[in-house]
Amino acid sequence: MSSTAMDIKLDCTSTNLDNYNLPLRIGSVFIVLAASAFAVFLPLAIHRLLKSGTKSATTEWILVIIKQFGAGVIVATAFIHLLPDAFETFANSCIGELSFDAWPGAIAMIGVLATFSIENIGHRIVSERIKHVRARLAKDAASEPLLPTINEDIVEMPPPKPLANGHSHAHGNIQNFFAHSETHVHSHGHTLFELDRSSDDSITITKELSESIDRLSLYVLEAGIVFHSVLIGVTLSVTRASGWPSLFIVVLFHQIFEGMALGTRIIDVTSLSQARKYTLCICFCMITPVGMAIGILARSNYAGESSPVALWAMGTLNSLSAGILLWVSLVELLAEEWMHGDLHEASAPLSLLAFLSVVLGATLMSMLGNWA
Repeated sequence: MSSTAMDIKLDCTSTNLDNYNLPLRIGSVFIVLAASAFAVFLPLAIHRLLKSGTKSATTEWILVIIKQFGAGVIVATAFIHLLPDAFETFANSCIGELSFDAWPGAIAMIGVLATFSIENIGHRIVSERIKHVRARLAKDAASEPLLPTINEDIVEMPPPKPLANGHSHAHGNIQNFFAHSETHVHSHGHTLFELDRSSDDSITITKELSESIDRLSLYVLEAGIVFHSVLIGVTLSVTRASGWPSLFIVVLFHQIFEGMALGTRIIDVTSLSQARKYTLCICFCMITPVGMAIGILARSNYAGESSPVALWAMGTLNSLSAGILLWVSLVELLAEEWMHGDLHEASAPLSLLAFLSVVLGATLMSMLGNWA
């Protein structure tokens, strides 16, 4: 009994990394970096090429296919990769007996609710700013006079010419006065002009502020990807030699598919500057290699699947990332696009093609999850 307990204790406090091929592991960091860069910058390059040419239905269809494929990849990443891994991590005997078996689901739910709260607060802030801007524009418009004042707009006119019978006739001057006033109101009619301008400004401001919600959604998506990408990198670097080749291939394809998914979302947020788009892409490119580098440097002290602390950290981050990606993929990428976006009134052929693209992305990512 004591021997068994000792074996379990040893199994839960150490990780065997014999036959660790350091040059191969270091080289794999740069391979993953190159694959990630290729994948995340590919949608940007395709988008630029398509936009530089003649805009056609084919161009729009290609962009829809890329975007919906990416949405399917994100959905499968949450359901097939992250949640099952989190349940498996919390079921590890080295983590100890848990009084609550549904920790992964609970943490994922927290991720969903936290993401919802962040975006809801963002929406409320935007709505309040729009209300204040509209109120200010309406107040400015109402304060402007509709008709010109005498001092401002009536010019001095020559006295009426007397008629032959000695009477003066001022109809012409009155007509000139009204003509002048009418012209002035037409060209400087502040009330009408300000209302039109306030309407245009409100539309512009509403558009600009609403775009901030799209940026917020993109940042949340990137955060969810970053969380689990670090874990992927660390896990790959501390994996035993026997299981490393297959896991490396899976991670490579995972980075390619996920990079394409993120890239399609980046090009969809048109309000982002090019510099910020490139920054987000570079962040994705670097995060998994950084995790791999951390794993390589800490391999001698890394307990991996034997450490309760490491298991809790991995399980929590995987669950949290799953919740974030579930919200972003189902609500922002699918529901928003299909219920209120470009696909809301798309033709039947385009809708079918878009749906098949979602299924293809989800299927390929699911196959990778089953392989791993």
